[in-house]
Amino acid sequence: MVGLLSVLGGLVALLAVVASSIWFYLNPQPVGEQVFINGHILTMDDDNTVLEAMHLKGDRIVATGKTQAILQQAGKQANIIDLHGQTVTPGFIEAHGHFPGSGLKAVAEDVSSPPVGTVLTIGDVLKRLRQRASEIPPGEWVIGYGFDDSLVAEHRFMTREELDTVSTEHPVFVLHVSAHMAVINSQAQTIAGIDQDTVNPDGGEIVRNASGAFTGLLLETAHDPVRDMAFDFSILKNLTIVQTSVDDYVSQGVTTVQSGKATESFYRPLNLLSRLGVIPQRVIVWPDLDLAKAIDAGKIARHQSDKLSLGALKLTTDGSIQGYTGYLSAPYHQTPSQRAADFRGEPVMRADELSRLVSEWHDKGWQLALHANGDAAIDNVLSAVEAAQNASPRSDARHVIVHAQMSRHDQLEKMQSLGVTPSFFPAHVYYWGDRHNALFLGAERAARISPLKSADEYGVRYSIHLDTPVVPIQPLLLAWSAVQRETSGGEVLGPEERIGVMQALRAITIDAAWQVFQKDNRGSLEAGKYADFVVLSDNPLVNASRLHQLAVEQTWIGGVPVYNSNK
Repeated sequence: MVGLLSVLGGLVALLAVVASSIWFYLNPQPVGEQVFINGHILTMDDDNTVLEAMHLKGDRIVATGKTQAILQQAGKQANIIDLHGQTVTPGFIEAHGHFPGSGLKAVAEDVSSPPVGTVLTIGDVLKRLRQRASEIPPGEWVIGYGFDDSLVAEHRFMTREELDTVSTEHPVFVLHVSAHMAVINSQAQTIAGIDQDTVNPDGGEIVRNASGAFTGLLLETAHDPVRDMAFDFSILKNLTIVQTSVDDYVSQGVTTVQSGKATESFYRPLNLLSRLGVIPQRVIVWPDLDLAKAIDAGKIARHQSDKLSLGALKLTTDGSIQGYTGYLSAPYHQTPSQRAADFRGEPVMRADELSRLVSEWHDKGWQLALHANGDAAIDNVLSAVEAAQNASPRSDARHVIVHAQMSRHDQLEKMQSLGVTPSFFPAHVYYWGDRHNALFLGAERAARISPLKSADEYGVRYSIHLDTPVVPIQPLLLAWSAVQRETSGGEVLGPEERIGVMQALRAITIDAAWQVFQKDNRGSLEAGKYADFVVLSDNPLVNASRLHQLAVEQTWIGGVPVYNSNK
């Protein structure tokens, strides 16, 4: 018995050592004191000061300044790092995205077209999905993502019958690049319980052909429950997705990530993985309505730490312009054959319901993040916010309009007066600008998407984002898009809405931090803030046209190097 207890005691001690080793591996501690000298440090402070040196203690910045001054105040044991003229910026902040969505590529098939992927035809999509089906057990979901009907040669969605040729033993789910719709096969239709009698949900459509048969296409809220079934991954797959996404983000210099419209089932493991150190980035969670209700009622803890914080309630009011589900005030430039010539999209949420929800949660003291692409949707959002403020004034509610793609000048003026802040997606210009011009919007409206310069002129403070995994996480390409407004076809779209490099960098650092009430601890390189920063391959202020070609050489979070391109 004594021997058995001794063995068990030894086993417990061994497990404790292993657990401790794993903990310290996942949670490396910063060197006590570090000094970076001879650099080109873009602080993003109020004056956009550029300095030479930075002094860290633990996970915080204690001073910035000239090299000699910083060296004089450092302790004798400080670790001195010579930057040799390299450029340092604050860590990039994902103002809106769906972390860890970029990790989907580890478990699903990328069927995106250029400039992201290589798919050119529906046949290419089907071939890739068949290969995926041959590699997984029958009954497991075959998932494709990134499909863009406007970029394949056929200029249409694949049909349910075409997806049936991929497999009759696997449910097949193909997510549109907008993430607002999907196509499924007959097996997935059966699992989802969709039949001739299934009615359209509020804010969505089960698309049927002229004879009333289901085509396989699910728009907006109609695709949500099927997506949730398809994405119900095992613990191992979820860990793989998270780790893949973590690697994506650190390699691009992103030190704060966002999980937009997070569900209860996702919030708990995200918090756990963050606390364990599996996710080194700081995480901001924007809950969906059900999760917000549970948190507000005290049924779920409102987690707040240096690594994870709860942010705005995320609501969706319309869809995407490239999916013809953005809600416009005037008809689309060219409409799909199954739509009327005066089709201008539809709201996902009725104006009266939106106003009720905004007033309710505004009155509770929450910040709201409201997805609105089309200008008609933006009108609905601004009307709802105005009504809420009139009924229950708040001095700095800082409600966010997510995407705000078609913002008109009168709407920017109203945003300023209401204290509303947009988070623009100027990479729309690069990825969809050519089609916005020729297909969705026409030249005049296309030139006005993501009107950053106009927002500046109206005194509207904003951030910019990529909505990853809608497009890859590439903050420097995002900033370049804001500065150059160049399409993937090489055209310049709306040059009058260009902004400068420094302003674009602020929109992914300090302004993004301000937008989510985190300006006091991140977003700029100033004393007292987290030591979250990136080292770039060149100075972004020197050549604006090459901004997207710069590389992230190092990423630091809390004074710890988490990425080095040379290792």
